[in-house]
Amino acid sequence: MTPRQHHPFTHHISILPLITYPVKDENPLTAVFQSEADIRAHLDNLYELHPDLKQGAYHILFVWNLKGQRMTDVWIHTMENWSDSGPLVECRTFRNLEPCTDAGIASGDSLIVLGREEELRRDLKILEDYSDRSKHLPAFPDDIMPTEKFIS
Repeated sequence: MTPRQHHPFTHHISILPLITYPVKDENPLTAVFQSEADIRAHLDNLYELHPDLKQGAYHILFVWNLKGQRMTDVWIHTMENWSDSGPLVECRTFRNLEPCTDAGIASGDSLIVLGREEELRRDLKILEDYSDRSKHLPAFPDDIMPTEKFIS
């Protein structure tokens, strides 16, 4: 098994950290994004068009290609809203820059990533430390460790 995500990076919208995983899939991401800078510009546009996304303490995003469409899953983590097992989350999916309700969210590897992200968040108590993917990466099983960067 090979990793299904590229190495994550952190992008900020104002002070809101967006932990972003470019997804490797049967539909190559390079067909819809040419570089990490292209993904960052897409995220800037997405959050500009949907200011209601600018909520919560941090977001975990997966950007992927669905038949030539730019897809973005946005997992909103609100640290003020807790259950006994941790922060409650909301997920929104976008096709290009519009809300999408018919494509589904998160495959198996994405769910593993979300769990490993939560483990790292619990280990690193300071949000700024946790969210900086240039300094910290969750521990993944070897077969899904995202080691390859998306085109810089």
